[in-house]
Amino acid sequence: MNLNRWKTYMQKEIIDGVLLLAAQKLCKSVRFDSKATDQALAVLSQRSSLNICLGHPHVISYLKTGVASHLWICFSMTEDRFWSFTGYPSEPLLSCVAAMLLHEAPKHLKNALQVLREKVDGGMVDIGQTRELTSRLLLLLAKDLCIRQSDPSEGMVQDLQYSRSVDAELLDCQKVSIVEFLEYLFGPTFWSKAGGEAKTTFQRAYINFLHWLPMSEFIFPPLPVADDSKHTTVEKSR
Repeated sequence: MNLNRWKTYMQKEIIDGVLLLAAQKLCKSVRFDSKATDQALAVLSQRSSLNICLGHPHVISYLKTGVASHLWICFSMTEDRFWSFTGYPSEPLLSCVAAMLLHEAPKHLKNALQVLREKVDGGMVDIGQTRELTSRLLLLLAKDLCIRQSDPSEGMVQDLQYSRSVDAELLDCQKVSIVEFLEYLFGPTFWSKAGGEAKTTFQRAYINFLHWLPMSEFIFPPLPVADDSKHTTVEKSR
């Protein structure tokens, strides 16, 4: 288990309240209120890389609150200190905590997505030119729900109350079969439409991801396009 900065809160090799502490710092609350705007957006943004529209009238107070109360990192700031550019770094433990919060009660996911919808409709959150945010959320939630459809193995860290060995695997960090994932995402008839050979080809293939990160350039050279200026931001899953 990769603890990063949370390792300082450990005692010996036992995780005692570290996950719960991370959840409380992410939400700035003892309990997650999925209807509270700042908390819901913090939990969703930590994994799905929400793109905040800087021209929105509420954006300055939102960004300040995110840095002061919800573990956002301030990456840079304009000389007049009027605009700051913030976000979440790649932090698997915190991403797993965010996933646990989102799925610890049936109402949490619905409530949080409703908050996000209101902010999208209000113009504060941008879904992207081709609705990239929808794709990011769909893939993340499909993986979340796919690994939760069966009982996890013993010793798997599946809730915030875990307080045992640091060697245990986080539920949301585990890999998932491509066959099972695509069948869960697109339905039971997916592989019959794709053909028997396709399912056989991917029978031993696995994928693993739990959050998205914004990137300023492509990892690999992009395919030639008519206007490269359109490609200014790339999203990367990890």
